[in-house]
Amino acid sequence: MSFDQPRETDAESTSFSGLSAAEARLAALGAHLRAHRLVVELTSTGLKVRNLEAPGCCDENPMLSDKITCRPFDRDGGHLWFFDSSGHPITEAERIVDAVVWVKGRLANRDGLPATEGTL
Repeated sequence: MSFDQPRETDAESTSFSGLSAAEARLAALGAHLRAHRLVVELTSTGLKVRNLEAPGCCDENPMLSDKITCRPFDRDGGHLWFFDSSGHPITEAERIVDAVVWVKGRLANRDGLPATEGTL
C-alpha cells in the first residue's frame, strides 16, 4: 500500500454514526453554531437553534430561534441544501460557514437587551 493513498477504512463516508448525509451535515452545522455560543439540538425533524441572548416575540417563543433542515433542492439538481423553518433555501449543505453566518444574522440580538427585557 502506498503512503499517499488512504486505507479503505480511512476513506471519508457520506455518513457517520448511522446518520444520513443530511443529518451529518446538520450535525456539522450544529457543532459550528455551538462554538458560536448558540444552543442547538439535533432532532428527527431538523436542527433547532436558539440564541439565549436575544429576546423572542412572545411567551411561546421567549428567545429567538429557528429550525434548520437539510434536504435535496430540486432547483439545484437535487444537491443537499439547508433550509429555514419557512422552507426558504439558505445555502448548499457543503457551505457550513455561509450557513453559520446566515443563522447568526437571523438570530442576532438587534435590540441589545437581555432576552427577558426585549421584544422583536
